[in-house]
Amino acid sequence: WLSEDALVMSWLLHSIEPALSPQYMMMESAKDIWDAISRQYSQKNKYAQAYEIRKESREMSQRGRSLAAYYSNLSHLSQQLDAYRTHRPSNPTELITFQKDIEKEKVYDFLARLNPDYDQVRVQVLGRDLFPTLEEAYNLIQHEEHRRTSMMLSVQPDRSALVTVSRPPTTTSGLKLDPTDKNPIVCDYCGKSRHTRTT
Repeated sequence: WLSEDALVMSWLLHSIEPALSPQYMMMESAKDIWDAISRQYSQKNKYAQAYEIRKESREMSQRGRSLAAYYSNLSHLSQQLDAYRTHRPSNPTELITFQKDIEKEKVYDFLARLNPDYDQVRVQVLGRDLFPTLEEAYNLIQHEEHRRTSMMLSVQPDRSALVTVSRPPTTTSGLKLDPTDKNPIVCDYCGKSRHTRTT
């Protein structure tokens, strides 16, 4: 019996996270380890864990995150919270209503914590005839984000159309007509300025 108990103790200790296992190593039997773990991770701790997840979920917002990262984190937290739900209606009709209500809460939470620049599309999502699921709401917001990105890329101004060339006035022969020029052109044939023999 002692060798089997030692084997079970070994399994238990190796299945525990290394940082947590030292507190159980000096216990005398597998039953002692099991009872200590059971007390430590009892229903009371489940309430504390559910509270922490709920708190983190309520405090989360998109702020500083990409839309995909925000949606992924919020979805993960809501799935964890679903695991802690104790009430599940047994009547099929009530169950469907219950699930729809939970889904609506998730959509409201998702939309409420989006960055302010999504206000317009948020109103569009909430104004739909059929209330969307969380995935549908995310897809609608994501579609809007892609549309904005593509519009920003396609609206780059054509700078070549804005360039104007400024040149001093010239004659048909390319000679300067600037009256303030200190070295005026003088014709070597007639001696007059502003032209040459060839012009």
